[in-house]
Amino acid sequence: MEKILILAALPDKLRLDKEIREIEEAIKRAVKRDSYEIKIRTAVRPQDIRRALAEERPSIVHFCGHGLEDGSLLLEDESGNHKPVLPRGLVLLFRLHTDYVKCVLLNSCYSFDAAEAISQHINYVIGINQPIEDKAAIVFAQGFYDGLGYDNINDQQVIQRAYDEGIVAIELENILQNAVPSLWENGILCSQPIVKVIPVSYSNTKTPESRQQPPPSDDLSSDRGGDYTKLRNFLKAGQWFEADEETLAVMLKVSGRQTEGWLDNTSIENFPKTDLRIIDQLWVESSNGRFGFSVQKKIYIEVGGIANGKYDEDVWDKFRHRVGWKVNGTSIDYSGVIFSTTAPVGHLPAKCCRKMPKDARHSWSNRVVNRIVVRLS
Repeated sequence: MEKILILAALPDKLRLDKEIREIEEAIKRAVKRDSYEIKIRTAVRPQDIRRALAEERPSIVHFCGHGLEDGSLLLEDESGNHKPVLPRGLVLLFRLHTDYVKCVLLNSCYSFDAAEAISQHINYVIGINQPIEDKAAIVFAQGFYDGLGYDNINDQQVIQRAYDEGIVAIELENILQNAVPSLWENGILCSQPIVKVIPVSYSNTKTPESRQQPPPSDDLSSDRGGDYTKLRNFLKAGQWFEADEETLAVMLKVSGRQTEGWLDNTSIENFPKTDLRIIDQLWVESSNGRFGFSVQKKIYIEVGGIANGKYDEDVWDKFRHRVGWKVNGTSIDYSGVIFSTTAPVGHLPAKCCRKMPKDARHSWSNRVVNRIVVRLS
């Protein structure tokens, strides 16, 4: 029997009791209801989460509560006050429980960053890119656990099926708006609904007033006038060289760096996340998960890179070998880049990280990759 561990924290203006009840009822109705056991912890503190994971050894961990814009989950301290827990702490925690935790669902605002980081260690992780209305969070949970309990038809992946059911549930209620529950599988963003939405006003706040509706986010809508049509068309056609050239061109345009012809730290730090994720999603989808910034980010973290902008020759050397930018100890120039799906995973895009000042080639490339890691979070 698989355990579902529900962790509920700080119900300020949230119906966490209703969310928990909907999960319980969904499992009770399920065809496979005898396959799951639900364990619940409420008013959780950091030590409560740590102990609950060790004691229960769950297969699925479901967090419901508030999230902050920096990716933190908001828990309680000993006095019942707000206690933010940063994504780094959550990553370190779940690294200790990879033997049995197979899915983590962070059903809270701004949980995209934490979910992406945790996905480096847990097979399936779901997070949400923006504030989410409380009703939408509850309906998504209801649909997810409905789907979890269905018969597995044609060997469809259970978590993917449950995720799809959750998306359908909130779409049918017409309450998805712009908050996007996204699913990672083994560190790769594999499911992110793209919907046309009607812009809504919202209050952007770092305090847990409510799970609100976020600003609009369309599939190719740039925050700074970038046009991704050509990039999409190149990628769909498998024209990898043209797509790589276009990636740099559109990033320079969005950054206002067309005259310089290369990206500096400031331009990347100020590069809109919406645009960066559009570029990444187009690459990932067109290459079946082989290419893209998020793929490079996963590799960069695996070889010891951290999102702090510091240059580390050893880490950078390992990264270049992994993605094929360095072969048998020798760095390749741009003419040696492989524009084919036979290239190593993470090989592309390449030019945006390799076009740089001549007097700072290696260190500059590393900093570009590092800052993209930060901005993609």
